[in-house]
Amino acid sequence: MGEPRTWHVASVDGNFRVMTAESGFCALFGVSGFELRHRSLLDYLHPDFAEGPRRALTALAAGDRREAAEHVVLAVPGGTAVSAELTALRGPRRIVVAVRRDVGRAQRARQTLLSPLEALVLEGLAAGVPTTELAQRAHLSRQGVEYHVGALVRRFGVPNRTALVAKAHAAGMYTADVWPPRVDPRVLETTRRAVGS
Repeated sequence: MGEPRTWHVASVDGNFRVMTAESGFCALFGVSGFELRHRSLLDYLHPDFAEGPRRALTALAAGDRREAAEHVVLAVPGGTAVSAELTALRGPRRIVVAVRRDVGRAQRARQTLLSPLEALVLEGLAAGVPTTELAQRAHLSRQGVEYHVGALVRRFGVPNRTALVAKAHAAGMYTADVWPPRVDPRVLETTRRAVGS
């Protein structure tokens, strides 16, 4: 895919479906060129950060503006978020879009997103909630909670619960200055929090 600061270019139609693209462009979105020709690029904007970029790009497609430059967070297959810069120019017959990774935000943006249940478990662990109470909040058995804790421990590559909370905190997964601890909404999957709120 080239250097992280390399711009990758594609031409798109008025619905932001790709007409032609460099291979690096498709790789940044985590899909094939075929998939990008059948879905709008707007579908790949992470819903927590989509409103501003979607409005700017829609105005560009409608002819209300000639260019747009936006910071975007892409929700790519596999539950990963990719922070990127996007520039789009409107020409007489097509729109040219250039995208590159936002290296300054790459560490946070590329972390794997959490499901609502995983977020609830991490919040409970950080607050010191007993397993039985956490099981009630999550509508799981005690063994179900233990299963999810074990899965998170393996996923984060840590030896125990304490290290799991510490690593999640170091990765910026919790909202700052909040008690009881809450997982930052930006690291949640698009399904949004449905459990325990």
